Parts: sequence; structure tokens; C-alpha cells
Amino acid sequence: MTTHTISIAGVPGRYANALFELAQDAGMLARVEADLKKFAALLDESSDLVRLVRSPVFSIQEQTRAIGAVLAGAGIGGLSANFFGLVIHNRRLFAIREMIVAFGQLLAAERGEINAEVVSASALNAKQVAALKRSLKSAVGRE
Repeated sequence: MTTHTISIAGVPGRYANALFELAQDAGMLARVEADLKKFAALLDESSDLVRLVRSPVFSIQEQTRAIGAVLAGAGIGGLSANFFGLVIHNRRLFAIREMIVAFGQLLAAERGEINAEVVSASALNAKQVAALKRSLKSAVGRE
């Protein structure tokens, strides 16, 4: 087991750190990453799901039932489903998107990746993106 070198602050950071450590200890980082990406994609596709996640009017029971159905439909179970259950129970579901982002940041740091923002006058094709990635890796020594 390696330990990540960054820590993310605030409620999202605390939850993301805890999930990251549990997933790392269980050898499930890739699985949890895939599950969180699936859920984030579902959030991007559904304003109703966003409303369920963000609104304080839904009870713990309502959120548990609805999110449970969403997770089951998406094939998300195990550690990830347990994490969602804890987040709901602690009334922190409103911060799930930020938790997902923070988990991704921890995972990127663990992999030795850094983020770079590239602005281009036109969309880059796959060959150009690959060349850019090679150049950045050469310049900074990391993915």
C-alpha cells in the first residue's frame, strides 16, 4: 500500500480521503473510480437526479430508496454503494459531486498525474493529443 501525498480539505475532502483509503486497502481503486464516474455521468444526464441529490426536502429514507435504485440500475454495488449509503445517512449527499472530484484528484496524485489545461484555436485530433501528452510528459516528467 502506498499513501497519497495530497489531502483535500472540507467535507468533500474528508469523505473522498476516507473512501480513497478504504478502496486502496481493499485493492478496489479502479472499481470505485469506475463506479463514481458512472454516477457522475448519471448526474450529468438527469436533472431529476441532481434535484434528489441537492435538495434538503427529501428524507434520508427517500434518498436511500431512490439512490439505491439508481445504483442498482447502474451496476454500482459493494464499497461504492456502502459509501453512498453513509453519505446519505450523514446528510451529505448534496456534496457528492465535489466528493467525486476530490476522489479523482487523490487518484491522479497516486498515479503521479498532473492536470494541464490546453487552449487551442481548433479541436485537436487524436494524433495531436497524443503528441501533446508526450511533450508534456517530457517537459514535466509525469503523466
